[in-house]
Amino acid sequence: MKKSVQPLNQAIHNQRGNYSKKVGIKPLVKEYSKHQSKSIVDQIRERRPVPNPWRVGEVAQIMIKGNPDLKGRNGQWCIVEEVLNFSCLVRTWDGIIQVKIENLKDFYYSSQQQQEMKRISDRLSKLSLENLEDSVKGFLGELGKIDRPFLSQREDTILSLLEEE
Repeated sequence: MKKSVQPLNQAIHNQRGNYSKKVGIKPLVKEYSKHQSKSIVDQIRERRPVPNPWRVGEVAQIMIKGNPDLKGRNGQWCIVEEVLNFSCLVRTWDGIIQVKIENLKDFYYSSQQQQEMKRISDRLSKLSLENLEDSVKGFLGELGKIDRPFLSQREDTILSLLEEE
């Protein structure tokens, strides 16, 4: 029984193949190699580009949304440094990283509030993280997650002390 089904399947396949060659039908499914560098999502994005909504200098919040590269950064605010096709280079309290558009959320700050956040970001980026204790890095990490466009008096005092050292 198995032997009789196999030639039938092969005959149907050959018949379809001959028909599609005669009519000029192209296969619907494109074969992809195992070593393909771009994901299917990236290929679709390239076919239908959506303009990047971010502008240099804007304040955004990082949302990890299942992205393992952003682990530990959920809720951090950042300043957009460079706008790319599908992502942005952003400055956080501990350096510059690349983040996809879907992992950024707008804070809806006024231009004055965005300037204040940029000043805070400039102060944080001037600090050398190499010689700092873990507790101080933890404090700076929490400053990187504040959801207001200003520092409290105590936060400002502590940051000023760290800048003096």
